[in-house]
Order: sequence, then structure tokens, then C-alpha cells
Amino acid sequence: MKNNYIFVELNNHNELRTIADMSILDISRDTFKDINVKIDTGCPYTSIPVRKLGIDTTECYRLKQIDCLDKTIEKQISFGVNDLTSKRISDKSDFLAHNYMGLTSISFKHTIDSMTIAGVDIGKNIVRLSYDRTGNILIGMDIIGKMDNHIGMSKKIGRVIFLACPIDKINQDYLLALEEHFGLGTMISAAIVNDSVRNNRV
Repeated sequence: MKNNYIFVELNNHNELRTIADMSILDISRDTFKDINVKIDTGCPYTSIPVRKLGIDTTECYRLKQIDCLDKTIEKQISFGVNDLTSKRISDKSDFLAHNYMGLTSISFKHTIDSMTIAGVDIGKNIVRLSYDRTGNILIGMDIIGKMDNHIGMSKKIGRVIFLACPIDKINQDYLLALEEHFGLGTMISAAIVNDSVRNNRV
């Protein structure tokens, strides 16, 4: 179902979770549908553990081999808060030596060819894929930062909610939702008009 803006309620675990559809032609011709994702404003980059898309271990291994050998694909390592210093040093050494296959901390930059979050089309985006991890799919600030977004207590339903809309697709339904939940619709609408006027004067 297509929506004009993203609406997500904070759940009982203090998480913002919703459903996404995505197409990543580099790894599959199929569209991945009804994928559980977590909106994470503390995450700088969108991160997708490929196994969470339903791709099995054997296929993940094959895809990782392809990415490791492809010099045009940007690679990066990252660590969790619980990773020991010895692992960090060892992984960095292997990364610099291009010993990529043995690294579970490695991720690869790919293009999401199409994506909807909570029914909202957000188009193409560059994300990081990992083939060994099994954690959450995280929608980070690289995507959220392209949206007008607000988190707070809704005066309409009395719960903490996340409202967002791509900046280039702001619409009356979104502005009405902002007004109903936060009393901000008129303010945001005026800011958009003022920004448009400034841009037209340049």
C-alpha cells in the first residue's frame, strides 16, 4: 500500500520498527517484501545483513566472494561495542592486507534500486550490505537525513511517534498529520514556502 508519509509508533521495547520493500539488483532479481526494519537515528549509515532478507548461508558466501574480488565495490569494516581490542587490531590488519573473506566485520556498498519504508517510496539509495551478520536491518541517517522528520509525543493518540516524509515529496497529508499530532503543520508549510521563495531568487 502506498502512503504519503511515514508513520511509526514507538514500540514497548523503545524501538521504531516498520515494514519495508526493497529491490537490490546486485544480489537478486526478486523484490524483497514485508521486511522488518528498525529506524535508528543513532546509525550514520543504512545497514542490511543480507541473511535478514531470506538469503541462505550458501548464497551469502557466494555473493561475498564476488564482492571481495570486485575492486570497484567499496568495502568497510565496523565494530560493535562488545568487540575486543584484539579483534579490532586483527581485523584491521586483515582488511589492509585485502584478506576480506575471513572478516565478519566487513560490509560492501551497494545500490538499493527501489525502496519503500512504511509504504513511502524513497527511491534509490546507497547502503551497506553484510553477508555474515544476522542483526537488525537498520535505516540510518543517510536515508532519514533526506527527510523532514519528527519524533515526539502525539497530542492526538498520546504515544511517541515518528513522522517523516522525503523532503522533495512533502504533501498536504503529511502537513495535516504534523498539525494533528504535533501542531507543526502550519510552521513546516511556511518554512517550505519561504525556502522556495529564497531558491527562486537565486
